[in-house]
Amino acid sequence: MSSVSMRKVELLLLKSDIDAVLKYLATKRCFQIIYPDEIERLAREKRASFGLGGNEKLLASDNAFNKAPSTASTIARPAMNVKRFDESHLEERQINEPDLDEERLDDAQRKLDFISQFLGIESTKDIIEDSRLPDEDMLSKLEVLFDRCSQLKVSLDEEQAKLDGLAESIHEAKAFASLSRPFEEFEKFSYVSIQIGKVAKDKIEELSQMLGDRAVIIPLDEEGTILAASSRKGRFAFETALSKVGFEKKKPPEGLKGIPSETMNALEGAYQVGKLHFEKLLTEKKALKDQYSDLLQIIASSIRLKKAIALVESKLEKTRWAYRLSGWVPENMVDKLVKDLLTMLGNRISIRVYDPPELDLAGTKEKQEGVPVLLEHNSFVSAFQGIVLSYGTPLYGDIDPTPFVAFFFTLLFAIMFGDLGQGMVIASLGLAMHKAKKGLLASYKKYAHAFIAAGVGSMIMGLLVGSFFTSDTALIPIERALTGFFLGKPADRFLQIMPRENVSAMFYFFGFTLGVGVIINSTGIVINIINLIRRKEYGEAFFSKTGLAGALLFWWAIVMVVRIILGNKLGIVDVAGIGLPLLAIIFAEPIKSFIDKTYGKPHTEEASNWLIGGIIELLDIVSYFASNTFSFLRVGAFALAHAVLSFVIFTMGSLVSGKSASGLALEIIVFLFGNAVIIVLEGLIVTIQVIRLQYYEFFSKFFTRTGEPFKPVSFAGKV
Repeated sequence: MSSVSMRKVELLLLKSDIDAVLKYLATKRCFQIIYPDEIERLAREKRASFGLGGNEKLLASDNAFNKAPSTASTIARPAMNVKRFDESHLEERQINEPDLDEERLDDAQRKLDFISQFLGIESTKDIIEDSRLPDEDMLSKLEVLFDRCSQLKVSLDEEQAKLDGLAESIHEAKAFASLSRPFEEFEKFSYVSIQIGKVAKDKIEELSQMLGDRAVIIPLDEEGTILAASSRKGRFAFETALSKVGFEKKKPPEGLKGIPSETMNALEGAYQVGKLHFEKLLTEKKALKDQYSDLLQIIASSIRLKKAIALVESKLEKTRWAYRLSGWVPENMVDKLVKDLLTMLGNRISIRVYDPPELDLAGTKEKQEGVPVLLEHNSFVSAFQGIVLSYGTPLYGDIDPTPFVAFFFTLLFAIMFGDLGQGMVIASLGLAMHKAKKGLLASYKKYAHAFIAAGVGSMIMGLLVGSFFTSDTALIPIERALTGFFLGKPADRFLQIMPRENVSAMFYFFGFTLGVGVIINSTGIVINIINLIRRKEYGEAFFSKTGLAGALLFWWAIVMVVRIILGNKLGIVDVAGIGLPLLAIIFAEPIKSFIDKTYGKPHTEEASNWLIGGIIELLDIVSYFASNTFSFLRVGAFALAHAVLSFVIFTMGSLVSGKSASGLALEIIVFLFGNAVIIVLEGLIVTIQVIRLQYYEFFSKFFTRTGEPFKPVSFAGKV
């Protein structure tokens, strides 16, 4: 019932293979990297344990790579022997397989951002599962698309500028079209430049082509007289083109007023042509978005993957041609990992699998805490794993408390929240979470089995106390049948919590909750003793208040209380039963000092502090176990409160009921609202109380130190 056994694995591989290996490890989520600073720390501790100096640092060189640790077992395969690589082979391989440097990745990211912004595509910030690393083919496609989008953006900007200019010209021309003002005054327009003059007839077509969409040319007679209009923004280019074809400016005929209709028609026609061209460009832009949206997401994910891998690589030990990668792997995944890497790289990798860390690391706090912890459970127990991890991660090699938490949580919740109907609602909600594919319920799917377990427990307790949606009479026929079958005598319910005819039944129930508290406290003490023995901390295991001495004192005190309640007398054996554990706790420090010295561990506690510390510990242990035990009276109190609240809701519903339809409707409303309040608010309060009892009364017995959770390298979903 401990955490998953871990193995330390060391990989020595070529620089050209590191990307593929990291991507594989991230896909499998089975390898927690030990970075060089952590390796140095562990190495110093190992040398110190052998009496060697601890200041030497690991060398990031070929020589350091070629030293096989004495605790490592190399994979039994000739090609896997640790040896110096042939650097001429490495150089040839590096030339054949160029890497994407950081500058090129940044350039690709810049182009990708431009394309995404231009096309209106929200680029993914995550790394998509099974993304491949970027290659030349992918980057060449990105380059082509970038060029295409850049050209399209220039065309769109130019066409938009033309349309804006024509729109301004039309707007101003319309404003003055009907005015009876001399034509020559319109040269003062802010947006339109209008010229009347003469040009050779054979030059008119050339002029039109030269100006294109930037101006409008309107012939006024057969002699080559024309009216030319353009946006004033392009006046310089407009007048330059006119001069090239020999345009001779003329004074408008006397009496010419307003703007000719031909000019207005030409301006509006040019605007419509430009608008069609602009819409065609927008259609092309939309087609690019539809065609390449998925590809851009893939490229974005690939670039992010490469950058994430590069960040990891920057922290690893490496030489010019090789990388050393060390990490923790679950024992049951080591064989598959080795097989896959050998299949993928063949002779280009060296793998060392270290001996079980239990043989090397047990008994030393710092070393034991260096091993990551992976908890694996079935679907029911894993639903309660969050309660444990929110308090802390168990130390590697310690007993995993999650299965106990799952059982105790279900038991305590059921006792405090007993109602067949309300439990059915909670269980149904859990089942809906389990079946949900998307939406709010799906986001809480990992807690589905916790809801189901709590609901079923409430249903069982509700059947025992005879409560169904706050009614204590609805189940009486079923209760009488069941009690008659199991107990031989029909009764309205199995358990009576409400103090009605038989008040003593309530006290028996509170005694039962105290018994549950004794079991939970005792379980925590036993777990602590086993953990301490596994760590070889025998002094704490046998002589602390949460060790064997404290356990014996606690259990003997419980037995004495039970005997007193049953009317038995205490004797001399009770003095010994209480006195011996007390003496062991009072003199725990000198005893632990002796044990620690026996096992070669330093112990600096001064003798003058032993007796004072022992007396203080004696006072503390009495209040400690008393408060931890009586704290479980709240379980009975909340169970009674639930019964009273249900009684109040049921009574209120009965008071407002009547023979009329309105009375029946009001009764239904009271029942629905009352049950909803109980399920939501009281359910939440009871859940908090259950977690509180687990944290303060159960976890406090053994959760004195915490470990580190297993965090395998993974790039999926990473920003």
